[in-house]
Amino acid sequence: MFKKFALSVLVLALLTACGSTPTQVSAISYRPPLDCNETNVLAALPSELTNAMYIPTQWQPADGTDLKVILDGGGIACTYGVQQAEIGATVSWVKDKSGLFGSRIAAWKGQGFEETSLPGVTADRIFVITADAMNAREIHSWSANILVKGNWIQVSASYVYKNSEATELVNAAISSLRS
Repeated sequence: MFKKFALSVLVLALLTACGSTPTQVSAISYRPPLDCNETNVLAALPSELTNAMYIPTQWQPADGTDLKVILDGGGIACTYGVQQAEIGATVSWVKDKSGLFGSRIAAWKGQGFEETSLPGVTADRIFVITADAMNAREIHSWSANILVKGNWIQVSASYVYKNSEATELVNAAISSLRS
């Protein structure tokens, strides 16, 4: 009789231990790449851009520009393409500390960007320069500002003319975030 009681207590103790509070899984934190050579962007450039490469650039951004805000925020900016042909893409990444992304929205809207979605791209918010704004300002480069995984990514490409053409490049920029 005592053995049955002891066995019952042991079973209850084991069952109670199995029903303990589940371990909390921490959210994954994503950060910008540390080095322009360690991104997925170059591989996403069109195959027609033969001999495309990372183009090292000594940035000297003007005050008030997105690039200045990104670099001052600890971000990184990288250009890829064929330098002699002046065709390619520039991608910048920065952690969205203190609402950097949100602080730029009014300026983007004033420059002709509009909030939209991109086919095949999952992000919190995306602002893309409109075709009308590109034509009016004689800008020959598609551009987008993307808020994703707690980071602001800016993508500009001289070979993209429609939002649907940007999917592979934008997804490569997003997948370049480090976890």
